[in-house]
Amino acid sequence: MSHHPSQDQAGPPRIYTARAVLPPAGAALAGDARADVAVIGAGFTGLAAALHLAQTGTGVAVLEARTIGWGASGRAFGQVVPYLQHDHSRILAYYGPERGQRIIDAVAAGPSLVFDLINQHSITADAVRTGLLFAAHTKAGRAGLEARTSYWQSRNAPVAMLDRPATAAAIGSGMYATASLDQRGGHLNPYAYAIGLARAAARHGARFYPHTPVRGLRRDGNAWLITTPAGRLRADAVVIATNAYGADLWPGLQRSFVAMRGHALVSTPLSNNLRRDILPGGQPLTDTRRLFSGVRLLPGGELHVSLDGPAFGAERTPFIATAEARIAQLYPQLGKLNWQEIWSGWIAITPDHLPRVHELAPGVFAGLGYSGRGIAAATMMGREIALRLHGTAEADLAFPLSPLRRIPLHGLARLPAAALLRWYRWRDARDLSRSR
Repeated sequence: MSHHPSQDQAGPPRIYTARAVLPPAGAALAGDARADVAVIGAGFTGLAAALHLAQTGTGVAVLEARTIGWGASGRAFGQVVPYLQHDHSRILAYYGPERGQRIIDAVAAGPSLVFDLINQHSITADAVRTGLLFAAHTKAGRAGLEARTSYWQSRNAPVAMLDRPATAAAIGSGMYATASLDQRGGHLNPYAYAIGLARAAARHGARFYPHTPVRGLRRDGNAWLITTPAGRLRADAVVIATNAYGADLWPGLQRSFVAMRGHALVSTPLSNNLRRDILPGGQPLTDTRRLFSGVRLLPGGELHVSLDGPAFGAERTPFIATAEARIAQLYPQLGKLNWQEIWSGWIAITPDHLPRVHELAPGVFAGLGYSGRGIAAATMMGREIALRLHGTAEADLAFPLSPLRRIPLHGLARLPAAALLRWYRWRDARDLSRSR
């Protein structure tokens, strides 16, 4: 029997939870309840939908199988990125010029949506908006960054290529010849951000039911009936926002994507002397390799690293030696690092690596599939689902409705995904060996 994300026992990392405020009050659903809209899943998508609905006076009930922010939202790397996995040219080719440009522009505004919500609702989430650094690890990577930077400069966005001295100064390392600095983005504590969204929604009247796994969802007269272990909730509309962690509440939904693990490490605090020259501008760093390459400093001086590891199955130790070799090349002055915490979370990967919004039945919506770019994109998705429930016209929304399509032979889909990961690892290793 294959391992399902909901079977994981470890929650969000202590490095995040220790710096978050308490979640809003709530208890497991018991007995019968009623709501205008039921939101299933208390991650970024569900919480953003709940907040935007509650602000309009809609009666919202949020049901969460574990606790708020327990899934991928509370374990994310923390970058707030104005991009999806594909660049502008691929999105324009996929969706066409009008819809494609609408999506590109909406995603580009995603960080502003996140940081505006943080400011508007006084969310404490260690939010830093000094930009994002993307470094080129090969000539091909440089060409890609230059093309992306040129595109956004033509649209008057604050994005610039850095030469070697400026790159070294921004990163605190001479490893890269060039990098792109995108001042629209930033980073934060994703678990604390999720808790902040929930508290804001609760202040506007949303009700929260943690430790309430949903066992069934069906039409019952003029309402949708949601059954849980100890209660029932009737709602006029439903938002399914479980992403990779959900049970199969709707036929085929969990078979429309592949769930894959992402891993993270965090060190013990660096000395003031060491941390002073590492990413001095406060930006997080990723490079153009195909697999995980994120590095950032946390508020306490800890080095936070995203890394590759076992992508499927029960939680296992990631490829720490590979990450240590990368950090040693980037920051040799750090010497041997002490790692205080390791964790992983499940990412929903759609076949084309693009998000999906489905209207599964009248009044039942699902948003998912951010492929590792979920903080801004999922916040946007939640807001857009709320707007759909209030009758906003399709022309005023970014993400189009998509038909639900199961991946053929979904039970075997991990095999080609695993082969592709091995191919990416080999190519990344080859690129790095040639660059030395």
